[in-house]
Amino acid sequence: MSTAETTPAAPPAVVWSGPGQIRRLATAIALGEAAGVLVPVVVIALMARISTEAMYVRSLYVPLALLFAALQVGFDVSNQVAASVSRGAGRPHDVLPVAASMARIGLAVWGTVSVALIVAAPGLASLLSVPDASAGDFVAFTRWAALANLIFFPTVLLSSSLRGFGRPRSAAAVVLTGAIVEVGGVAILGFGTDLGVFALPVAIGAGGVAALTVGAVQVYRSGLWRARAPMVWRPEAVGKLTSVGLPVAMSFVIMAVANAGLLWALGPFGSDVVSGYSAAGALQNLLIVPASALGSATAIVLNQLRGAGRPGDGPAVLRAGIGLTAAVYAVLAAAIWLGREPLSQLLAGEAAVSSQTVTFLTIVGLTYFCLGLNVMTLLLIEQIGGGVIALVLNVPYFGGMVVLGSYLARSQHDPSALYWTIAVLNICGMLIVPFVTWRHVRRISRAEAR
Repeated sequence: MSTAETTPAAPPAVVWSGPGQIRRLATAIALGEAAGVLVPVVVIALMARISTEAMYVRSLYVPLALLFAALQVGFDVSNQVAASVSRGAGRPHDVLPVAASMARIGLAVWGTVSVALIVAAPGLASLLSVPDASAGDFVAFTRWAALANLIFFPTVLLSSSLRGFGRPRSAAAVVLTGAIVEVGGVAILGFGTDLGVFALPVAIGAGGVAALTVGAVQVYRSGLWRARAPMVWRPEAVGKLTSVGLPVAMSFVIMAVANAGLLWALGPFGSDVVSGYSAAGALQNLLIVPASALGSATAIVLNQLRGAGRPGDGPAVLRAGIGLTAAVYAVLAAAIWLGREPLSQLLAGEAAVSSQTVTFLTIVGLTYFCLGLNVMTLLLIEQIGGGVIALVLNVPYFGGMVVLGSYLARSQHDPSALYWTIAVLNICGMLIVPFVTWRHVRRISRAEAR
């Protein structure tokens, strides 16, 4: 093996060149993130057409899917931050060893959570008031899905290494591969066999294997692989996980708990309301992809500049990111609200379920402009050392949604009261979160410039 294959060339120096730098990076990141988020949307649509029971069981699994997302994002963001700083500092040889060190920690954490869910599945069915006719399928589905998700963990680190180093297209290829195989597997197995909802864990496992293979190839082709280097323990991996990943993961845990609380609050209104809300939630997850991509792209550029010793460019980078986000979500929020009826029919299938999705989007749709700005700035602050700040900001948002929204919905015997609570919280967040992020960016820029 030649030196050129094992030692990546020194990357060019990082400089701030304007909003186009964020836009180009965000576009490539959004491609991968859209695939990852679109999968649940397509899966829910497929499940609705496989059977009502399949869609109901998949809807109940949403909080547990968010729990795995919490683990994923904790390691993903920590490794992405480490890779982007290494890129700015001109140290490509540090990228993979740090990722491999995180993998050792993640294997223990991810495995423990999976085993815990496997054991706790019957208790979760009781907690969520799953009818006896569906409880067996829910328990079995939860256990198989927990095992299948184990396969995806290594791909998280491979794709975040590529993304943080400035190879978002390579990272997107990893995610796209897993998404295509998973959706294709659900379609083929769900309609071509009697597996029903159990087609999904099989498809998840197949997608994980395919994505892992592509990820390993992309990392090797990028020049980040060096012989024996990944086996060297890097203690800074622990620091990144505790300072960046842990607060981010805790925010997602809060989100998972809040989602479970909302399903509990909507339970008495029937399965049509639960399924309709879950369909709207899946659409919302897709809708925030641009904000997520813009937040990550802005953070990557800012962290690369910090690694290159140029923290003073931070405020200019933030202004550009916020401006791009506002422009995108002015269009998206209006489009979602105006197209809420055909979108709901496409997602939910049955008229009784789609009408509930329409109700949600009618109330919340226009506030997606606010949500986009909130998500973008929260993701940015999480990736530049403000994870605890983001966690503190998330608590009243999700706490208010569950406590106040659930109380109003149940006391008024109307799920719309919960949806109005979500809309108001989105607006309140826009008045607070971007301002807090701006202050944090200015503070670290001044401190590191000294």
